Amino acid sequence: MDLDRRIQQFKQMAEADPDNELGHFSLGKAYLDSGRFEDAAGPLRRALELNPKMSKGYQLLGEALDRSGKREKAIEVITNGVIVADEQGDRMPRDAMASVLEGWGAPVPTFLYVRPDAPRPDSGPSVPGFQCSRCGRPDGPLAKRPFKGPLGEKILANVCAGCWKEWIGMGTKVINELGLTLSSPSGQQAYDQYLVEFLQLEDR
Repeated sequence: MDLDRRIQQFKQMAEADPDNELGHFSLGKAYLDSGRFEDAAGPLRRALELNPKMSKGYQLLGEALDRSGKREKAIEVITNGVIVADEQGDRMPRDAMASVLEGWGAPVPTFLYVRPDAPRPDSGPSVPGFQCSRCGRPDGPLAKRPFKGPLGEKILANVCAGCWKEWIGMGTKVINELGLTLSSPSGQQAYDQYLVEFLQLEDR
């Protein structure tokens, strides 16, 4: 899906439900991907207002601010993001943001909560070599692929059971708010795009 179309779809979702953090987050990310850094900041801030525990939101907002020439504000956002991600157990965004702060020569908060082997309470046992694409933890993956096809295989290989459970609830909101018909190719494509965004499977 091209960026302009993604922006329009995500804008539609954010406007249809102003309290849906995924719509604002996805819109901000689409703006960021298209190089519209100042436009990205507003939706990403709104996503964090709605869900202050969204670790990836801090990471992207910090990037948008920095690339808009606002390094000082970016440092503040990224620093808060490291703390939130550490508390949430979101290792991947936490470590990525810590690396950004180091690269900028800014202080990195001390990690207090997340151990490399700390699973989430609602996940299965850790599996050697597995790391969830969304939370970065080694929690157990799904017992089987959620549906057939390449995307189902990608989810099985990269997503923990806890994050998949979160998507089930969010996916229902996406279908209802956008009026998607999954039996149509366009409806399925839109649903899959939101799924990939939520589970952070873009580069997998």
